[in-house]
Order: sequence, then structure tokens, then C-alpha cells
Amino acid sequence: MILIADSGSSKTGWRLVDKNSVLPFHTEGLNPYYKTIEQIKAVLQKDLIPHLPGKPGDITSIYFYGAGCSVPIKCEEVKKALGGCFPSAAIEVHHDILGAARACCGHEKGIVCILGTGSNSCYYDGNDTTEIIGGLGFILGDEGSGGHIGKSIVSAYLNREMPEDLRTDFFNTYHMDRAAIDKKVYLEPNFNKFLGTFSMFAAKHIKHPFIQSLLRECFELFIRKHVCRYANYNITTIHFVGSVAYHYKDILIEVCHKRNTTTGKFILEPVEELVAFHHGDTESMEKH
Repeated sequence: MILIADSGSSKTGWRLVDKNSVLPFHTEGLNPYYKTIEQIKAVLQKDLIPHLPGKPGDITSIYFYGAGCSVPIKCEEVKKALGGCFPSAAIEVHHDILGAARACCGHEKGIVCILGTGSNSCYYDGNDTTEIIGGLGFILGDEGSGGHIGKSIVSAYLNREMPEDLRTDFFNTYHMDRAAIDKKVYLEPNFNKFLGTFSMFAAKHIKHPFIQSLLRECFELFIRKHVCRYANYNITTIHFVGSVAYHYKDILIEVCHKRNTTTGKFILEPVEELVAFHHGDTESMEKH
């Protein structure tokens, strides 16, 4: 049996592949910058392993793609946590941007962007990521992400840039004044996730001109700072992965087309396509 995982900062999508059956599972995000080895193991033991058919020793291979797995030391931390729970498995841990690229492109070339809680982008040569622009985290980057959109909404609310009808609904929805927001942002952990929750306010008011303008500004900044940095970006297909990209697809396409770029796939969760990628490779190997 094979386990395939796509892990963001907020949640992890798992698929258990056994011959011709595929079973879906979800846990919280397992970003090694936010969770220790023991904390990752605790999540696996509590929220994943009890729901799997069979025993942990039945898992023969694990392909894990995760946010925060951009450097070898963090990949090793995740690998150690997985190995502690699945002792018989051969384990590969990769950055989530490679997972997004394989999900979107398979073995073809392309530019691939992640727009979820955070943001990132890469150029994929059909085998590996040859350039990565972004992935700097909330403080230094994450343009176009849920965190960035949420931050922009909260800032517009506090600075009274937001029209009065939206300000009234914002307060009625969240019942938070500046003191409450400041406490969450500056005194409590996971402030990026907190701000990211306000991106749902944009989804609620997606038809409002102010919200549409705000989203365009966020996505235009992402395209300018990330996508336009790649050589031949205007003749290369650009693919998108993540909840923000998927739900605001129409505005993203509009912004991209203004830059004379070609958009390709918009994928909510790449784990399904990763099943096809790895299962297809496995079947090909078996035939040979």
C-alpha cells in the first residue's frame, strides 16, 4: 500500500493507494516550521493511523509533499516523524511546490503557482523545479495568498478604506475591534492563519466592486513579483494550485490575460493528480 500526501500549513490531504482502490483522508497541516517531529507524530497517531485499514507496517511507500519542506533539514524532520509511525515504508519527502508541479504538468514543462494560505511559484522542466520564486513566508512574501488577502481586508477595515456597508457586515460577522485584532496578530501564535481566515470575507462579497478591486491588486502583485520574473513567462503555460486560486479563478484569469499570459490548470487539491502521477509511474515500472 502507498500513502501520498499534500500538506499545506492549514491541512494535509492523504490518499491511500492499494491496487485499484484509493481512499481519502485529511489531517491538519504538518509544516515542520510550525510543528516539531513529536507533534507531527502525534497528529499521525491520533488523526491518520487509526482510520487506515490494516496496520502501519502494511504501508510500503510514502510520497510526502509539504509546505516548509524546502530545505534538507526540514525534509529530514518530516521523514523521521513518518518513519517513526510507518517503520516498513520507503519514504520520500519533497517541497509542496514540486508536488504542485507534478500534479499540474506531469512530465511537461510549465510555470506552476501555489495560492493557498501562503504563496509560491516555480518553473518546472518536466522532471524537476529548476527555479523557485517566492515561498518566503508571510512576513517577507506570500503575495496573492489567503493570508495576504485577509491582511488587506483587515487593513482596509481598520484604516476605514472599506465602504460602510462592508465595514458594518465585517463587524457584525467577526465582532472584533482593533484591540482584539492587535492581540491576535501581535501577541498570539499563528497570526498568518488568523489573517488568512478573513479571506472568506472576500468570498462572501465577491460581487462587491471594492472586493473585486482588492483581489485584483493582490493577484497583480503576485503575478508581477513572481510569474513575470521567469524567462519566457509570456509564452509558457501558467498553472495554479490551492484554494485561493481555485475559488478566485475568474479574477486570476483576468489578471493573467492582461499580462498576455496563458493560463492552464486550476487545481484545488493536487493530491488526486499526484495519485495518477505516482500510480502511473508504478504501473509503468511493473510492465517493464
